[in-house]
Amino acid sequence: MSIKNPYLTGSVMMVGASICFSVMAGLIRSIPHIDSYTIAFFRFAICLALLGSLALTKKIKLTFARSTLLFLRGFFGGMAVLLFYLAINTIGIAKGTVILYSSPIFATIGGVIFLGEKVSIQKWIIILAAFVGIYLIATGDAKGLLNIGVYDLLAALGALSAGVAVVLVKKLRSTESSHSIFFAQSVVGIWLVLIPATATSSSIGIGTGFVLLAIGIAASAGQLSMTYAFRHLPISTGSLIGMLVPVFNIAVGIIVFGEVISLRCITGILIVLVSCALVLAGKRDSYPSVAG
Repeated sequence: MSIKNPYLTGSVMMVGASICFSVMAGLIRSIPHIDSYTIAFFRFAICLALLGSLALTKKIKLTFARSTLLFLRGFFGGMAVLLFYLAINTIGIAKGTVILYSSPIFATIGGVIFLGEKVSIQKWIIILAAFVGIYLIATGDAKGLLNIGVYDLLAALGALSAGVAVVLVKKLRSTESSHSIFFAQSVVGIWLVLIPATATSSSIGIGTGFVLLAIGIAASAGQLSMTYAFRHLPISTGSLIGMLVPVFNIAVGIIVFGEVISLRCITGILIVLVSCALVLAGKRDSYPSVAG
């Protein structure tokens, strides 16, 4: 079946993916009594079930050529997901999402170190500005300039993990399908959280169970929509559209959950968003997000 306007189709699918990721974040924020390990476990398990079902019905094909790199991608991607879930239930959707979605900055640095990519002086200035923005976000509600919270640091560590995962995705692209890479993340991720998730004393009722199911479905729908969108979009364009996720999540955090953001924090958010957009816009072959 031919598509008359592939660019429009891809753009619509990418916007849809961004909406799915924002819905997922909102659902996570709605169950603060459930620990992040349990949420991550259900997310990975449901993603595995959905991808496995698609593979069994031959809708997708799962092949694994570079197992070591797939494991590493799964480890760092799984850590990014876990830390993201932890952050948004502690420091809020707005701050947690923006810090995590600074991953293109860390991915650019990783590209220099591990892939030998060249970065201009202007881009280094943008990267430095992004770190200033992250610092402003992390200290936006603090009385002292050096009083950065533990969960802010964990969110930054999640962004670093996502950046490393993105570099690994870049290396894997020549031999692995997007579905196989996503499947590897879910497999390794479920092992990361299996013991702490089963050891938790959190009580899960029917209502919470449906929310956890919805989180897994929203995450999978977002990932698969993003994968489909990149068939029809330049990666740089798709990645820029993906920056709608933190914008949507800021709105959800303020409107739905009544999160209060200081002027200092707002300034940091704007700096990070603009810096990431500039970094992505300057790449002919930029990277898709792995944070969802």
